[in-house]
Formats: sequence, structure tokens, C-alpha cells
Amino acid sequence: MNLQIEPEKIKRLIADLEAEANEDKLASYKPYPKQVEFHAAGAKHRERLLMAGNQLGKTLAGAMETAIHATGRYPPWWQGKRFDKPTVSWVAGTTGETVRDTVQRLLIGRPGEEGTGAIPKDAIAELVPARGIADLLDGIRVRHVSGGVSTIGIKSYLRGRESFQGETLDFLWFDEEPPPDVYLEGLTRTNLSRGPVWLTFTPLTGISTVVRRYLMEPSPDRGVTTMTIDDVQHYTDEERAQIIDSYPEHEREARTRGVPTMGSGRIFTTTEKSYSLIPSTFRRIGCDGAAAISGGHTMRRSVSWHGIVISISFTLCGRCA
Repeated sequence: MNLQIEPEKIKRLIADLEAEANEDKLASYKPYPKQVEFHAAGAKHRERLLMAGNQLGKTLAGAMETAIHATGRYPPWWQGKRFDKPTVSWVAGTTGETVRDTVQRLLIGRPGEEGTGAIPKDAIAELVPARGIADLLDGIRVRHVSGGVSTIGIKSYLRGRESFQGETLDFLWFDEEPPPDVYLEGLTRTNLSRGPVWLTFTPLTGISTVVRRYLMEPSPDRGVTTMTIDDVQHYTDEERAQIIDSYPEHEREARTRGVPTMGSGRIFTTTEKSYSLIPSTFRRIGCDGAAAISGGHTMRRSVSWHGIVISISFTLCGRCA
């Protein structure tokens, strides 16, 4: 028997298959080894940081983990934290607009294309609109495999620490680096559940308070995964070289390798009271007779901070000296 299928039917079949694939990106998620490492770390670390360069898949990893917990659809390769019930969670970013264009887009798709993101279309129970910003959502209700419904609240840092108060959460995802007070308030929301809090960002502000917490304050509760441009396969060697060359030299490490730029951000990360290695005369530089009064002299001091030698040179006035 010779069966012939009309070309138009073939095109419609292909279109239907593509649409079906777009509606379940969660099932087809194949993470890179560094993303797998980040997800798996959730089994033993309550706080996690995925520090990566730009456009390498850090936000995608955050969105996929959010969708996995909210739906309860854990893939066979999953080794991270698990929930066996519907979850209550928040996702947060810098502003309402950036949350809409990154976090929300990766979770549910672009406006008018809902169901093409990490949360499968058949799992979306309700989209709750926000006020004031076009197409921004206030929350997402997600069908869980147990038969219940998970809730995902959408937040921005612009609303401040107070907007992160009150709720008890199972987990929280910060996309882009939050202010330290917002981070700690968000972490507090998971104290009762002891649920995971994770961050995904490129460390463009250097050794900030939040970065310092992860890199310089060791704790069994915290884990760091660094993902570089060499850890992903969606760029060719030629494209990698072009991307690296496109950035200013002082930003290349942060934007392509997820390494904090030491020349930016907060240099001295200790409090003023702990500067015991600096002579007390340093505090008198701003006195009324500085530099102009005869009898002054130049002093130099060198201090070492995490292997970096910092030289300080200044003139003391005759009165202080």
C-alpha cells in the first residue's frame, strides 16, 4: 500500500510537534555539568550562589529549579533538594521591568506566549497580574503533581526590605544581586521551613557584602558554583573569543568567568573599628592645619589585604605630627 501524505498536513504536524515541545521546556531541560552541580548542591546547602558570566545560563538554571519544585516534576538526573508537596515561594529581581523581562519570561514565556517557559502550559493554574507595570505578574499559581497548587510570588528589590517581610516560604530565588538587607530579610522567610535560598548573578559590583558572605565567610549552610564561558556549549570557540574581546579588560573576568572584579565594589570589607593595623594618626588627616603648615612631613604605610599590597601615602601637618 502506497500512502502519501499531503505536504500541508506534514507542515501542520511539524508545527503541532514544535508547539508541544515549546509548552514543555521543563521536560527537555538538559543542564550543563555546572548547572547540574549547582542544582545538586541544594541537597546539602541551604544557601547557594551560582556566580556566572553574562548569557551563560545562570537565570535559566534558576527558572528551571523554580519550575521543578513548584510542579513536583523532578527529572531522573535530579540530585538536589526535593519537596513532596505544593510549595510557597518567591522569585525576585532588581526592578519590576527586569523581573518581567527575565525571570517571568523564563518561567512562563513572553506576553501572549504563556506556557512556553520553564513551567509547562498544562501546569499553569492562574496568572495573577500586578498593578502599575504592563504585563508584569504579581504571582503564578502552579499545579503540583500531588494534586495541590503551588504559589510563586514575584518581587523586586526596589520595593525595599519591608516588602520581603511577613510570609513563610519553602524557597526563594534571587536573580541578580540583592541589597544585603533584602537578602537577609528574604532568608529569614525560610527560617521555619529551612528551605533553600539561591542567587544567580554576574558579580559586577566586586567584593560586595553579599559576595563576601559567600566567598569569605565559610559555612556548611552555603555553597558557591562558578560557571565560566568555557563551561557552556552554546558558543563556538570563535564566538567565545569575540565575546571576550568585546568587553573592557577590567570587566572580562566578571562578564565571562563569573569572577568578582577586585578593582570595583567595596575594597575594605571589615568594619571601621577593626582597622587596628592603621595608626591612629590616619584619622587626623582632615584637621584644620593639614598639609599647609610648615613642619609637616610625608608618611607612607603599606598593608596587605588578601594578598594585595596597598600603599598609602599622605602628608601630616606640623600640629598632628
